[in-house]
Amino acid sequence: MIGGGLAGIAAAETAARQGRQPVIFERASVLGGRAASLPEPVRKVWIDNGQHLLLGCCTEMLALNRRLGLDRFFQQTDTLPFYNVQNQCWNLSASRLLPVSLQFLPALLTMPFLPFSERLKTGYLLQKLVKEDFFRANLPAKTVADWLRQHWVPQKTRDSFWDPLILSALSETADHTAAAALQKVVRDVFFAGRGGMTLHLPIVPLREIYHDAVLNPLTKLGISFRFFKRLRRLHWEKKNSAVEITAVEFSDGSTEQFDDYVFAVPAFALWKVLNDSGLSDTAERLGLNRFEPGSISTVHLWLDRPLLNGRKCGVLLGGDGQFLCCCKESDHYYTVVVSASHRILPDAEMTASGSRMLVERILEQLRAVFGCSPLRAVHARVTVRFDAVFSPGISVFANRERFDVPVGRLFSNAGIAGDWVLPDYPATLESAVRSGNLAGKDRF
Repeated sequence: MIGGGLAGIAAAETAARQGRQPVIFERASVLGGRAASLPEPVRKVWIDNGQHLLLGCCTEMLALNRRLGLDRFFQQTDTLPFYNVQNQCWNLSASRLLPVSLQFLPALLTMPFLPFSERLKTGYLLQKLVKEDFFRANLPAKTVADWLRQHWVPQKTRDSFWDPLILSALSETADHTAAAALQKVVRDVFFAGRGGMTLHLPIVPLREIYHDAVLNPLTKLGISFRFFKRLRRLHWEKKNSAVEITAVEFSDGSTEQFDDYVFAVPAFALWKVLNDSGLSDTAERLGLNRFEPGSISTVHLWLDRPLLNGRKCGVLLGGDGQFLCCCKESDHYYTVVVSASHRILPDAEMTASGSRMLVERILEQLRAVFGCSPLRAVHARVTVRFDAVFSPGISVFANRERFDVPVGRLFSNAGIAGDWVLPDYPATLESAVRSGNLAGKDRF
């Protein structure tokens, strides 16, 4: 397995349970990939590079956590609060008394931010969205913004519901998101079954979960690890019309040979390796050039007071901050996530020197939302992951069939895994694990 992120872990675990003895090669010193933690030197703690929460619809991710004994590190809640700058709070939760298709209607009808007619319309459009056929022949591809304009959704409704949903779930703006991507999210979260929107929040840093705690159960399955191994190029030969990998070469000059391989790396990383290996035609057939990386910025705040009154998280309206999470209540440590920060924030605020402006603006948003002026940060830090996700644009979703090339026709002895691999999934923890499970079964 080349790559020790969640896709690589899932592929190795699947292969090991089929009686194989996989080896995970990871470029960093720890497992977890982009589900990572960083040292915070002032507070002397680990902080996560983004807020990685799970939803109840992430069935294979949650199942992997259970099999590896990691579910004990997550806290569950069935209610997602929305907070606006008028100091109003609305709870989005499902009714257990209604059929699945109507389970969120009572919550939508109580939304205080919108007129009653817009609440009804929002419920209607959610149902309409999942029934749309965005892939009919001779129809132009649509962004979410196109679809919302087509249905005369006013800006206030977008600001209060649709844009927070798109940003939180897809880490992209409506103008750059394929409508088919939002359709997938709405179908899984709102209409696939009970508990689709149940939140599973990590209660310890991700490093403690997807490295420290995962090493022992994976080792017991017969999986071994090689760290500081960055893939440089592939050695290969043609076998009929497919490519057969004969060896993999790493940046330290070493080479390794196996019967089968799984490349569990981001699309842009695989694109570079294939091009450096003289396989640019294979990279093109996989459509790797269509993936645009997207950034997520996280503002880490140690505040002078508590904010959420015992709750763990909430959606923020009326500013750049989109999702607030309480990471350690005793220290008043909170994170505020800015998804699609490459679209939303000025370039200067994506750097360490310019981050102070973002911190001040997020503090102003929190003061307005919670009515607690003055609110002071005892300490603050901004982290940015520039390649956190891929942008779920039209080039990915509207052309998914064109790029859905079976890997077996390209590689005779290799599989591919990653959050970008499944043609109808956006970049999520669930899509990474699902692709890893499929690659592990297919190759081994």
